[in-house]
Amino acid sequence: MGPPIAAPERQCQRACMVRPTRRESSEVRLDVHGHPLHSRALSVTLVQRGDGRLDVDGSVLDLRKRGFVPVGGDLQASGVIHDMRLRAVVDPETLRLETVAAEQPTVAFEPSPATGGECCRDPIERVEALAGTILDAGFNRRLTDAIGGPRGCSHILTLGRLLGSTALWAFARDREMHGADPGRRPGERMFRRDLVVDAYEKPDGTLAFAVQQGDLHLAPASPLAPPLDRLAAYEEVCILAEVDFPTRTVTRLRIAERCRDAAATAEPAWCEHPELAACLTGLSLGPGSSPELLHRLDRSRPRTPVRDALLMLAPTLVQCLAALADRLVAAGANRSLAGLGGLPDSCYMWRRDGALARARGG
Repeated sequence: MGPPIAAPERQCQRACMVRPTRRESSEVRLDVHGHPLHSRALSVTLVQRGDGRLDVDGSVLDLRKRGFVPVGGDLQASGVIHDMRLRAVVDPETLRLETVAAEQPTVAFEPSPATGGECCRDPIERVEALAGTILDAGFNRRLTDAIGGPRGCSHILTLGRLLGSTALWAFARDREMHGADPGRRPGERMFRRDLVVDAYEKPDGTLAFAVQQGDLHLAPASPLAPPLDRLAAYEEVCILAEVDFPTRTVTRLRIAERCRDAAATAEPAWCEHPELAACLTGLSLGPGSSPELLHRLDRSRPRTPVRDALLMLAPTLVQCLAALADRLVAAGANRSLAGLGGLPDSCYMWRRDGALARARGG
């Protein structure tokens, strides 16, 4: 027999292994009282092409709302920190990525003496090596091999994972609703996902995250039809998470989803997931937490939109820590302007043999 299981772990096992329960609610509001820290907005859009393939475009935008970060030999102010995009062409029949490219209009580090002339954009062409790969169970591993860790950009990696999962979900739902050949014209949108995470610091120091995700499924367009005739379905996910700081432990979680279809004449009820919330409460969102989070999600098996939204909590938390960095300076901690920043080998700019790591002392 193995060692005794601690009480929190036993509770998580029970929550994850029982049949998921659902609770209907007429209203779900993400009411948060606190100081705004950061917003992360991600989107994925699928548009029909004339050759039968689809343009699949993704974007991620980070807006820091307070503070400054002493990093890389300079002071990084608040405002737009990251504005990055992925553009791919996908064959919906074979799920093959025909082409893929990245753009980074706004990055955290431009070339400077402090970076040794290096820039976040330097490794971005490695994304193009993913052309020809398939959106299957091994896609995330191949994505990580291409641009993960010191080889590339953690934000493009996060966006790429969301793009792959979203495209697969959109293809499956579109086929379910409209069949194998819906007859869309070139330039016609098939699907749009918007995911926004707003982070706040509550009066007691707890970090609160309000997640709103909307999946807009569009019906094939008919000439001169009213706009609402384009609505095939609108699927929403709302998450309210509270995370203890500095332990980064999830202390409270509320998860809800609902779907509105073209035939709905009344406001649809929200479906809450208390068992899933119980399974994830107590989880640390610190470095290296992804395997445990994925393990718990695999046991609970939420629908793809809920899973995708939950996976955005940890990356947004990292951005919130940067928004609080000036507190460390005020407390007299690590005043060396190169002392803060990413974990070693977390991305190209923070690789162990890079200029930023050397300036920080390894």
